[in-house]
Amino acid sequence: MQRINLKFNWRSALIVYMALLLSHLGWSQQSTQIKGKVTDKKGEPIPGISVSLPGSKIGTTSDLNGFYQVQVPALIGKLVFTNVGYIKKEVPLVSGQFIYDVTLEEDLLGLEEVVVVGYGTQRKADITGSVAIVDVAESKKYLTNDISQLLQGRSPGITVNSDGQPGASPNVRIRGVSTFGNAQPLYVVDGVPVGTSIRDFSPNDIESMQVLKDASAGAIYGSMAANGVVIITTKQGKKNTPLNIEYNGSYGVDKVWQRIPVLKRTDYQLIANEVRTNAGLPLIPGNDPSSPLFIDNVDTDWQKEGLKNGSRQNHNLNFMGGGENTTYNLSFDYLGNDGTFVGNGPSYDRYTARINTTARKGIFKVGQTFTYTHSHENTLTYNNTILTGSRPPLVIDLVEAIPTQMIYDPNNKGGFGGTESNIHDVISLNAIAINSLFENYTDVDRMFATAYGEIDLINKNGHSLRYKLNLGYDKTQARDYAFQPAFDLGYFFHSNISRLDDGQRTYTTGLVENTLNYEKKFGKHALTALIGQTYQYGSALVRSGHSEAFTEPYFPILDNGSNKTASGTIDENALSSYLGRITYNYDDKYLLTANIRRDGSSRFSPRNRFGYFPSIALGWKLTNEPFFKVSKDIVSDLKLRASYGKLGNQNIGDYLYMSYINPNIVYNFNGQKVFGGLQTSLVSPDIKWESKVTSNIGLDGILLNGLIDFTVEYYRNKTTDILVGVPIPGSTGSVNKAPTVNTGSLQNSGFEFMAAYNKTQGDFNFSIAANVSTIKNKVLALGDNNEPIYGAGSKTEIGGEVGQHFGYVTEGIFQSVEEVNAHAFQSAGTAPGDLKFKDLNGDHVINADDRAYLGSAIPGLNYGLNFTASYKKIDFTLFASGSSGFKINSRMYRDLMLTTDYINRHEDILERWTPTNTNTEIPRLVANDPNGNGRDSDRKGWLQDGTYLRINTVSLGYTLPDKLIKGVQRLRVYATAQNLYTFQSYKGYNPDFTAGVFEPGFDFGSFPKPRTLMLGVQVGF
Repeated sequence: MQRINLKFNWRSALIVYMALLLSHLGWSQQSTQIKGKVTDKKGEPIPGISVSLPGSKIGTTSDLNGFYQVQVPALIGKLVFTNVGYIKKEVPLVSGQFIYDVTLEEDLLGLEEVVVVGYGTQRKADITGSVAIVDVAESKKYLTNDISQLLQGRSPGITVNSDGQPGASPNVRIRGVSTFGNAQPLYVVDGVPVGTSIRDFSPNDIESMQVLKDASAGAIYGSMAANGVVIITTKQGKKNTPLNIEYNGSYGVDKVWQRIPVLKRTDYQLIANEVRTNAGLPLIPGNDPSSPLFIDNVDTDWQKEGLKNGSRQNHNLNFMGGGENTTYNLSFDYLGNDGTFVGNGPSYDRYTARINTTARKGIFKVGQTFTYTHSHENTLTYNNTILTGSRPPLVIDLVEAIPTQMIYDPNNKGGFGGTESNIHDVISLNAIAINSLFENYTDVDRMFATAYGEIDLINKNGHSLRYKLNLGYDKTQARDYAFQPAFDLGYFFHSNISRLDDGQRTYTTGLVENTLNYEKKFGKHALTALIGQTYQYGSALVRSGHSEAFTEPYFPILDNGSNKTASGTIDENALSSYLGRITYNYDDKYLLTANIRRDGSSRFSPRNRFGYFPSIALGWKLTNEPFFKVSKDIVSDLKLRASYGKLGNQNIGDYLYMSYINPNIVYNFNGQKVFGGLQTSLVSPDIKWESKVTSNIGLDGILLNGLIDFTVEYYRNKTTDILVGVPIPGSTGSVNKAPTVNTGSLQNSGFEFMAAYNKTQGDFNFSIAANVSTIKNKVLALGDNNEPIYGAGSKTEIGGEVGQHFGYVTEGIFQSVEEVNAHAFQSAGTAPGDLKFKDLNGDHVINADDRAYLGSAIPGLNYGLNFTASYKKIDFTLFASGSSGFKINSRMYRDLMLTTDYINRHEDILERWTPTNTNTEIPRLVANDPNGNGRDSDRKGWLQDGTYLRINTVSLGYTLPDKLIKGVQRLRVYATAQNLYTFQSYKGYNPDFTAGVFEPGFDFGSFPKPRTLMLGVQVGF
């Protein structure tokens, strides 16, 4: 394979010099324009290719459509075409020829690829830490509102759990859960940390994305890097490039392809009647055929009526170009996602405008980026002070609603149907009504701006010293609006008072960074050193207003109601840091990277304010050793690396080490009423940094001249002094019911493997990339007393995993009274047809002491697969991901399989135990469930296998011939299917739902992920 020749060509330089001299002396009348197009082997245009005339300052770069043009003094010499990721190509200039179309081959080894790391860049070949490079071009074929969704399945060790509701923010975990608080990674955009949410930024603006997974890679961010770091670089302009315009647009239809099989009217009434009959209770009138109130004319299919087709669309317009010393990139983006639930929501709309510019003059370089985002989100959440009773998410209420309940009833206030205590005798919420009557949205306006200035202080004799000042400003304003009119939805759900909550949140972050970067190459040595100082300030201002009793017709603003209340808070925090890094390369064989960062956080008391976060990593390029005799054609590159380091975490609230004083406490002294102060909040004044120590060893290899590349890694991370709110008894009188303390220790370990196979055969190209990762979680400590922490059907205890499933062990169903009497005592109401629970401690009584661990709630294996192929102008993509090795506790399925109560049921309930159907694992039906059949246990369906494989993306595209339409340089059309199908045995919607830290396997009720069929177009002008 041809490699880049870095030797200076004196012959070419002399020819060019003579041509320039002759031109200056008048021997040549004028320069000649050379132009052409640069494409890859697929015929796709390649932007950003450097086109130069060796020995001169003459050069340009190809535009977005691959076109270039350059003025040369004479048709003498050659043009050189270079760029990272492609093999250098030299084209001799021929007299009389003025158009040179060039095809470049990819440099499959990719060792010269430059990767963005914290506060700088590194060659991919020189990386010693664990850094995942995300293929942005492929990941962006999945249309989503949140950039973090693009990480799912793209690299080992990164898991993304999400909800199907438009605008929902996913949970991103890098190498497992390592803390009990906020475990989201840090996002860094254009060098500026933006926090743990990236939803306000457009995926279309991304140029590159890297994930720092270990301490060696992330320690430069110190206290912010404990959960990993995602570095995002936005698109920049290109030097010497005329204005290029590109439009990307797509439109798709969303449809919930899953349906939960619930009962229709006849079967529902049969089951509800059996529950009453087995308990010796009279039938509910609406289900009693002998009652005049019997319902036989209503059979509502709530999923059919409440779930509709949604839509999603995205439109992006990009302007890019640059001159000799300046570049610019301007983009406008709109994302619209109308959800699949009938009513006001869910929906999400986002408008984004962004501009990046750079300018260079001599030793000075300046640049800036400015992004403005406005979003409007309608959600399915509702006022919990009105709909009390620990209601599930609204989509679960929709599934569980009874079929004998009407959707509409003009006799009710609001016009929607509900249940009646004397007819239905069941608490069943009309979810369509709530989503239509209630208005609930959040408007967000965000301004994100950066500016930097660089000066080359030294650039002489191999020494390079550069100073950089980086400034960041990030301001987010959010309005939270929730209006609930007076309504009547029958039994339990009604209110004669209308209510309005209208609040505002303002978050502001300012950043100042000063860095010095030194580089030196001498002999076989290459050294870089970075030192820096940063200061970050943040504030959060929250105001809320409440008003009630509006008159109709409603005009809901706060002043139009009564019983008005207002409240507000402001929090401030600061982070002051010093950082340093050294990288060393000897003879392109031995690599060293060392980092240290000192952070001081206002979130801790002065005596615990500062933390130190060091790391070290070593790399060894085995293929560059003389003793490595394997041919480069077989093993092209092989690098062994190892790292060790410490990271920190301070993702907690402000002032949590300070107690509160209530100044309005009334005292009585000698009959006189006086006001005084009293501490009303208990805190731990000694809270300190949460620390995470990581160790990592990896092997990177490239085989068969780039045909195959792979990475294998083993990691082990240990987090100590975990910051978490620990509940305290109400008898303490503290208004803070869960003061934050340092308690507990966790360990995560596992293997990660990634491999890719790339093949080119004539006009046919394809690539297969797969990744697999394992994770083993272990709790090492849980505070001073090491008391277990219980969640929803889970238990966290020393020696086990976080949130393991916990409950009773079943051993069949009682078939007779004799079996009940012979078994350990369970309940006075136990009867044939009830579940038989195992007496684990042998005391002949079934109680809490007979509970046991029932399985893992954390996937032990995560995997992803990406296949891309192209033939001439046709391209194809298939992307899939999944997890296995865990169990799911589903609230919805358990609700639908209750053996008591009267909400609707899953069709599986038809297989319940009866005296004539004894060969079953589903217990009998009886009101009040005297045996506790619904308790946490391993009964059938209570803990389901979570293994799944989702076909995330299937995309087929075609690029039309060049210049088919006048003024259009490139036109590609495509069709994409998202969330095409999920292979799963789980009987809920999403096996990859979001969940709490202490109950990772409990699906409280996630919104279904719709299947999307989408058409799109990419046009270059």
